[in-house]
Amino acid sequence: MSVKYPPRRHYRPNLKPISYQELPFAARLPDRPRVHCWQVPPADDYRQAYLLGREYAGHFIQYVQDNPDAPGRTLLARIAGDVDFAAEGPEQGYWAGFFALIEQVLVFPIDIFGYIDRIKLREETLRQLAEKRPVNTE
Repeated sequence: MSVKYPPRRHYRPNLKPISYQELPFAARLPDRPRVHCWQVPPADDYRQAYLLGREYAGHFIQYVQDNPDAPGRTLLARIAGDVDFAAEGPEQGYWAGFFALIEQVLVFPIDIFGYIDRIKLREETLRQLAEKRPVNTE
């Protein structure tokens, strides 16, 4: 299996959040009404698929960090919903590598309740700023 890793990048928005469609494993398919959030190439080597799945997780994490206010905050659930967990063979490596890295990142030491408090404060501040913003009537 010849593996081509997507270029590593940031997904920082200019003025608007960047669409999750920019992620290397998301694709619009002709037979689906919405973007398919787990479109990966065929695999013939589990380890290579695992490594690429881990790389995809890095892109997902970077995207979420760069776009914390992006609509559709349930992107991870959409990804999990689009993964074919019943598929057998080397393709299992993609999702195994992806979710293994997500789990590894989750165990990094963090004051989770302090983090939640910071999120609440940030959201409240943004809400207050939005209420004070003048409405454009043109």
